[in-house]
Amino acid sequence: MNKPKIFLTTPPLNKIVEPLYDKPSFVRYSIASLAAVLLQEKITSDLQCIDAKFSQLDEVDLLKIILNFNPDIIGISSFTYEIEDAGKLAEKIKSVLPQTIISVGGPHISAIPEQCMQEFTAFDIGFIGEAEISFKEFCQKYAEKDKYVNIKGICYREKDKIIVNPEREKISNLDELPIPAWHLLPKAKEYFIQTSRGCPFNCNFCFNPNGNIVRQRSAENAIKEIEWLIENMQPKRISFGDEVFGSKNSNAEKILDLIIEKQIYKKVKWDIQTHVSFINEEFIKKLKKAQVSKIELGVESGNDEILKMIGKGINKEKIINAFNLCKKYKIKTGAFLIFGHPNETKESINETIKFACKLNPTEPIFAIMVPFPGTKIYEYYKNQKYNYTYNSTKWSEYRKQLNTVLKLKNISNKELRILLLKANVMIYLKNFRLIGLIKFSLSNFKSGIAFLKSIFLK
Repeated sequence: MNKPKIFLTTPPLNKIVEPLYDKPSFVRYSIASLAAVLLQEKITSDLQCIDAKFSQLDEVDLLKIILNFNPDIIGISSFTYEIEDAGKLAEKIKSVLPQTIISVGGPHISAIPEQCMQEFTAFDIGFIGEAEISFKEFCQKYAEKDKYVNIKGICYREKDKIIVNPEREKISNLDELPIPAWHLLPKAKEYFIQTSRGCPFNCNFCFNPNGNIVRQRSAENAIKEIEWLIENMQPKRISFGDEVFGSKNSNAEKILDLIIEKQIYKKVKWDIQTHVSFINEEFIKKLKKAQVSKIELGVESGNDEILKMIGKGINKEKIINAFNLCKKYKIKTGAFLIFGHPNETKESINETIKFACKLNPTEPIFAIMVPFPGTKIYEYYKNQKYNYTYNSTKWSEYRKQLNTVLKLKNISNKELRILLLKANVMIYLKNFRLIGLIKFSLSNFKSGIAFLKSIFLK
């Protein structure tokens, strides 16, 4: 049996709405990870990976590449705000390559598989959750008549029905996965890697396809990937995309020891994101010794009642202690904050702005709540609970900054965006960081113009 030609991609770039996401400085982890498994198992005779977003390819240019390659299987990795572009691309491909099997993976299809397949009829198959093993098995069976049967973690069409197969077990030993095939993608300034998967918390705004059990890569395995990236890709920054780096019983301490031993910090800037609960003085000391460049923490709100309701497992006191420790050891911080929680009011938002000013993180990151499918917030939103007003709109509107989806009964979407603008200005002015405000404005100039237009010209 001939091995299939496989093409992996992200949706094309048809319009730059939010430069941070539509013009990324990093290549997509998901397709690099899938490609690595296919190569390791020698599944394919020919494999091509294109991160269309990173390469700034529109639909016309991407289609030309696909038609020239003429693949047997196409895999598209898509977030919610990209799914419409992914669906349009699939339609165009089907019209000229009707025999090509078009698959989609990512958070959106994982959250609402049946609905996604019904909405976007050119997708032949969807991969739910971690796709490395499911995609490998499908590619092995792609020419068989019963190719969809007995593969866990997929959904597919059978005449007029959408079939969702049983869930696939999470990959328990992440060291079994090869290092992502970064060499198949262009060099990037930044790389996001994962030293673990999973998060034990249940935040109501987060869709967590990786599950609640934290699964670890060995420290040696993670460092091997970092060293490979440094040697072959010369990145300026490596970010640990773990949801909870430093969680209980994790390999974080061993990873930090190896970073110190091998002096990784002299070769590349690196940073982490983690949960406030894992920040303690001993951990911060080790991070400082390993010369972490930044620690990003989810703050979400400055109101204790909201923090309790969202399932974050923290309070303002814990947040303050975490940021004070970072400041004590002169470590830069990033803070994620959200406007539009259940039962949010203008008063609670202003409380959050005031709290953010007090924390004074190096990089404040404000966003309006996005009711992503698969989250409790999405259910509240659809059922108009906790002061939400359902606003049926395009998936392309489900964006973190230029978010026109969310509506509260007591705060208009426009008012939410004005409060977001206020927060981004006040945090710098209140802390006498005029130079910081200027730098922020210049680095986000295009995004800022688009954001102002969304407030005042609509």
